[in-house]
Amino acid sequence: MGLPILWLAAAAFTAGPGGGLAASMLPIALRDTGALMACVGLLAGVIGLVAAWLVTHHDFPGRAWFEWLLMLPLAIPTYLAAYCFTELLDFTGPAQTLLRTITGAATAKDYWFPQIRSFPGAVLVFSLVLYPYAYAACRAFFLMQSGTAHAAARTLGAGGWRTFLAITLPVSRPALVVGATLAMMEVVNDLGAVQYFGINSLTAIIYSTWINRSNFGGAAQLAVTIVLVIAVLILAERAARRAEARTGARESRGAARVGLTGGHAILATAACSGLLLVAFGLPIGQLLYLASRQLTVASVSMTTGPLLTTLGLALAGAIVTVTVGLFAAHRGRSRSVAARGAIRIATLGYAIPGTVLALGLLQPLGIADRWINGVTRWAFDWTPGLVLSGSVAALLYVYAIRFLAVSHSTLHEAMDRRGPSMLDAGRVLGSRGLDLFVRVDLPTLAPALAAAATLVFVEIIKELPATLLLRPLGVETLATLVYAKANTALFAEAALPALAIVLAGIVPVILATQLGARRKV
Repeated sequence: MGLPILWLAAAAFTAGPGGGLAASMLPIALRDTGALMACVGLLAGVIGLVAAWLVTHHDFPGRAWFEWLLMLPLAIPTYLAAYCFTELLDFTGPAQTLLRTITGAATAKDYWFPQIRSFPGAVLVFSLVLYPYAYAACRAFFLMQSGTAHAAARTLGAGGWRTFLAITLPVSRPALVVGATLAMMEVVNDLGAVQYFGINSLTAIIYSTWINRSNFGGAAQLAVTIVLVIAVLILAERAARRAEARTGARESRGAARVGLTGGHAILATAACSGLLLVAFGLPIGQLLYLASRQLTVASVSMTTGPLLTTLGLALAGAIVTVTVGLFAAHRGRSRSVAARGAIRIATLGYAIPGTVLALGLLQPLGIADRWINGVTRWAFDWTPGLVLSGSVAALLYVYAIRFLAVSHSTLHEAMDRRGPSMLDAGRVLGSRGLDLFVRVDLPTLAPALAAAATLVFVEIIKELPATLLLRPLGVETLATLVYAKANTALFAEAALPALAIVLAGIVPVILATQLGARRKV
């Protein structure tokens, strides 16, 4: 991860005052990005907190199902959610068409309807997709936290909402900060949705400065600003996690759930159902509807090539990333402070936007290509061309940086659960080196390796910014196909590949749910 960040820092400081931090660019980008982050963090945090409080502190019809179903919106990438909600709520969408049919209106001037492609629309869409971050953090915190304070409040006559406001909300602030911070990191990383909604975020302006204006220095300066913003968010998230651990690790038994009856039970079920319907049901329903209408030989043929390309890239990226993650997990268990520190820094790539990583890698890889071509021309009178910057090697490099944290955390946790006894037994029986690795280490880590590979595989399928910027000429993936169609107002034609992306995104949600259930057992 150090190469792209250091290269961007050098480019930013050598670009000069005209590089991109002009008053007409950075203040607007910081204002729009900061406002979007703050609003999404607040709204997603509130939604996630209330949903987690309902399913952990109360019993009502469907609670056990909602406990994991409320994580499903996380399977929808933010750019797909933006396209789906726009198709639903735009002037030509079914919502306004139905409203005009009911009211008899002929044009948009005859009635009022909120504009979805606006800043409030972006806040709503981002919050509906990203609230599971806050939901998961708050739910885990509530399950760990002692129920003594809640029981005492109930004994003293406090009702549900008073207990929530006086005890649950203040105590759960660390978990809420963790979830909201993760949601804000996703906002900073997004490219497709902010462009579609016309928001001048830092990521969107970096893309415009680099691609449309060919101003690498200016884009580098903006990218360094994003890295600083991400660093602040990481520090806030880690501080909140430490506070959460101190607050939540008092007792393993959580608060006893209060059974809801009558209207309260109906209201709780309706709230969870409504949230799930709006955040997941409407987008997936829209995709199914559009895909069924566009299901022709031509649409299937258009999807087949990008699908095969996506699967190939995802498979290769998963193999590379899990291999590096396995090495990092082993090195991270050494006694060397330097090794553990290096691994910790390397796993921060997940928080860095793909646009920034792509920007920081393009020039170094181009220089390496020139050096390789110079050597081959001198030695063999032959030039291989863009071996690194013009091939999938650049994409695999970015994927390994971006998703190393996913594979490393999965494998590191599996090694902790396994302990050293299995390897020690193998050594006692005479196994050493490669033989120990192949016959003992890999088989005992097989489930974790499969889980890590699956998670990375799905993340690569959904990834847009880095793939969009670093893909070789003529290479199209599902994500870039959907992006291209949506930006030419032809999203309906890309409904089938978009549906494939969402269905793939459900896989890690199910895996995470099963893992959480095993931990509770």
